[in-house]
Amino acid sequence: MSEVKSSFLDADDLKPILRFLSKNWFLIVVSALIAFISSYFYAHRLPSIYAAKAEILLKSSETYDYQKKVYSELGYISLMQDVTNQKRIIASYDLVEKSLEKLDFSITYFLVGRVKTLQVDEFDAIHVKCDWQKLDPKMYNVPFNVKVLDMSRYEFSFEANGKLNVATYEFGKLISEPAYELQIDLAEHVDESRLGTVLEQNFQFKVKPLKQLVEKYKGALTTENVEYTSILNLTCNDELPSRAKMFLDTLAKVYIDYTLYNEIAVNENTQKYIDKQIDEIVTIIDSLEMAMESFKDARDILDLNKEQDAAFEALTQSDIDLRDLELRRESILNLENFLKNEPDKAVIPPMNYLREEDLTLTELVKDLFALKQKRATLLVDVKYGDLRVQRVDSTLNTIRNSIFRYTRDTRVAIDSQIEDLRNQIKDLEGKLAGIPKSERDLLSIERKLKVNEELYTFLLEKKANTIIARAAIIPQTSIIEAARAMGAVGPDRQSIIYLWIGAGIFIALLIGLIRMLFFEHIEHLRELKSLTKLPVISGIPNYEEIERDPIAIAANPRSNVSEAFRTLRTNLQYLLPDDESKIILVSSLHPGEGKTFVSSNLAATIAKASKKVLLLDFDLHKPKVHKMFKHHNTVGVTTYLIGKSNYQDLVYQTQVENLDVIFAGPVPPNASELILNSMVSELFQDALKHYDFVIVDTPPILLITDSLVLLSKVDRGILVMNTQKATKQGVQYLEDVLSQNNLNNTSLLLNNIKQKRWRYYYGKYAYRYGYGYGYGYGYGYGYSYGYSYGEESKKRKKKSDD
Repeated sequence: MSEVKSSFLDADDLKPILRFLSKNWFLIVVSALIAFISSYFYAHRLPSIYAAKAEILLKSSETYDYQKKVYSELGYISLMQDVTNQKRIIASYDLVEKSLEKLDFSITYFLVGRVKTLQVDEFDAIHVKCDWQKLDPKMYNVPFNVKVLDMSRYEFSFEANGKLNVATYEFGKLISEPAYELQIDLAEHVDESRLGTVLEQNFQFKVKPLKQLVEKYKGALTTENVEYTSILNLTCNDELPSRAKMFLDTLAKVYIDYTLYNEIAVNENTQKYIDKQIDEIVTIIDSLEMAMESFKDARDILDLNKEQDAAFEALTQSDIDLRDLELRRESILNLENFLKNEPDKAVIPPMNYLREEDLTLTELVKDLFALKQKRATLLVDVKYGDLRVQRVDSTLNTIRNSIFRYTRDTRVAIDSQIEDLRNQIKDLEGKLAGIPKSERDLLSIERKLKVNEELYTFLLEKKANTIIARAAIIPQTSIIEAARAMGAVGPDRQSIIYLWIGAGIFIALLIGLIRMLFFEHIEHLRELKSLTKLPVISGIPNYEEIERDPIAIAANPRSNVSEAFRTLRTNLQYLLPDDESKIILVSSLHPGEGKTFVSSNLAATIAKASKKVLLLDFDLHKPKVHKMFKHHNTVGVTTYLIGKSNYQDLVYQTQVENLDVIFAGPVPPNASELILNSMVSELFQDALKHYDFVIVDTPPILLITDSLVLLSKVDRGILVMNTQKATKQGVQYLEDVLSQNNLNNTSLLLNNIKQKRWRYYYGKYAYRYGYGYGYGYGYGYGYSYGYSYGEESKKRKKKSDD
């Protein structure tokens, strides 16, 4: 059976994450620390935000029962809509604007301190008068600074257009300038004893226009409905708790006045209509009474039989009915004119336009004005072109057309009834034709007077009902909880600090990710091994004494750098052929990666193992080997290749036993062409005859192709990569170049590895323990190589002696 893994992740899966954190932990910690310090000062400089809360009951039960009957008789149409509409109305621009017009919030006051600027309700020591409407719009929200100089003068300053303006004025004097107009008074309680404290204070104020205040408080206002009730919770946030309370109290009163406006408007319109009708009837009655005075004597001789008396009563009733029909017709005409003149406004018509017995027309008008109210509410939040407004307009047109058709048909029916009544009146007047003319005139006057008196009585009754209804109008909306402060609600400084720290860590991780993807340097051997298929031969720690003692094996043979080169020497024996003499080429991808340092110290290390070693400086473009051994560079490889020097004249014996050097010589103008000279192979052959190892230092591969040419002539190539320059892209480039040139005899070496202190002390301890007792070099690289070269050299020496 195959073994099933017990976990989804193993140690190898976590290595990239741990490596990423190990490389960026300092950046993450520093970023988080900077974010914490910055957010701490930022959050504590922010002004505190306070909240106030009020509660409004949309429908109250405080109205009397008879009032509903009165409203019903007057044709009153209720405008109270659903809670959602009322929430929108309360938070509408118009109501907020009306509320702020009643308040003096245009000036904001500040006390300027050394660290923090504190907003206050008003100044205690001075009083500022500044009308925002007389201020240049460019001066809105500009900080005006006031500094009291003495009991009579103050310094006024502000910055505009990048220029600081400073002036000195007297208290109590109106200052009129092109950009502003203001007056500042010293408070009455400020005297000489308190002046010292006032002189130390720095006063500042800003002026905001009404439009900005409306936008501010509209954004700071929230309305919420208590579930399953008609109660609205109003909440307002402000830098000053007193202003939040004042705004909510004023807004609640303005809203209540708004709910009463339509009720009062319908009542006033009704009274005006009734008064107009009463004035007309009073005029008619007065004229009829004057006519009656001239017929007083005639009434004494008036004698009607039973038939004439019945006809007179019928004629009187017909006149009353005719007058009532004419009033109905006039009401319908007035309603039509009203609807034509007010097509879009949600205005209530006078109640006498609607008759109690005409239920159909009453319902249509109710529906019409309910839709108009809905349309007005929608326009608080949306524009005219909104689809919802268009649907309401379509329904409005349908109902309006229905009303006009109904009133037209009603007028036709009323006109027919009026015509019938007039014919009936003519017949009745014919029955009374036998009465003398003077007596008939008297009867006509009495009949008309009686009709108008009854109509006058009817209108007086309606007017009395209307006045009673006006006196009984009280708000259906009520304040059940006045505005009260809720304390500070913001800013949430702790959340701000956490947010900034999180942002700092995120930025650090983002930078680390970018570094890893595009700029990450290879810092450890395990990273290099994981990125390439080429053999990684060894790693060299950072050597700080390279300028003073470039040959580490000679300067400090027991250092960790020397141990690393011994490890390199040991690892090479597994990669080199078994021939007696071997050529090793050392190069790098970039300049400055330490190839000359590696080649020189590798040559010295092998020489320490009793091997004869020749170090060849083939970097003919920028030679450095002679600097490592502090020697001149007058002759060398270049003079040999052009035939000016012999092989024996080139060899320089160093202070390191068994190590000779041939320097590069003067830099030629055609260095790359010299590499192609056949003398190069002869030089290598001559060197192999006299030495066990030949170490060749060559130019960087990225800049010059000399190294690639020479790699085909050597046994093993070592490409040095420095941790400050080694990248994934560089490794990929080397692999591609070697593959294209079919070079398979190359290994990588990582130079300048940063050592941790614990590893350094561990290696130092291991070296002392192992090296001192002859157990081989035990620096911690996992190899025991001290025996191989030592024993081999002894065997060769013994063989040569024999």
